[in-house]
Amino acid sequence: MHSFRVSIKKGYSPCLYSYDANVIPLGEFDAVLDFKTWSKRIIAINCYFTRVEDGNKFVVTVYCNFTTGKYKLDGSDVDFSICDLGKVYRVELGKNSKGNIVLKKAFVINLPSVSR
Repeated sequence: MHSFRVSIKKGYSPCLYSYDANVIPLGEFDAVLDFKTWSKRIIAINCYFTRVEDGNKFVVTVYCNFTTGKYKLDGSDVDFSICDLGKVYRVELGKNSKGNIVLKKAFVINLPSVSR
């Protein structure tokens, strides 16, 4: 995992990924984790995904669980601080009470990795 600046130097294009809650798809679907960066403002990881079905690119933030010190969702076995890039994940996205996108679930799907 890298900083935002290092990710750009390594050839990633964060500007292609949407943060817009009105554009990011909701529900459960498969998506490839292309890359991830440490958040600048909060203790969190920004995860850059591409939806398998249609190529929609979006960003979701995974927060640190201060009790465990891990970047895992409740009921999920994926720790986003150490998980693999290029893998297909089954994710579920929804909105919180403020209308922000939240990652509700994430599980690795046993498919071959995708080169990006």
